Amino acid sequence: MTTATQAELMTGGTEGADIPIRRVELISYLVLLAMALIGWLLLSPLAGISVLIGGFVVILSFQWLKRDAVRLSLNPTKQAKIRFMLKCLGRLVVLGLLFYYLVRYQQLHIPGFLVGLATVQIGIVLATISKMKRLLKEA
Repeated sequence: MTTATQAELMTGGTEGADIPIRRVELISYLVLLAMALIGWLLLSPLAGISVLIGGFVVILSFQWLKRDAVRLSLNPTKQAKIRFMLKCLGRLVVLGLLFYYLVRYQQLHIPGFLVGLATVQIGIVLATISKMKRLLKEA
């Protein structure tokens, strides 16, 4: 695989009909900052910080998943697929333990934390809507 192809995989590919992963990440960060600011101003500083914590956890997990998926696409052997699945399972276990610790032992605003966990999903939806608008304009 060429270096250019590897770079496209790492950054989310070319613009075409696909939605680049880096666009989803950028939108997710912007949504996270907006929701944290709204939580801070409308509810409490604890709510804003909880949104940030939840958002950073889910964005970091998304970036790790992207990195592992790119590695799998560069080497799609059976052993690499098993390693990918084990890493996904391990990531879920670590996230579950982290969530348990944060909710049980840390002072968090639970609804704010849950809103923060939704930032990547919101980023994906907004990036998709944006891409659909551009494609419809071109048509």
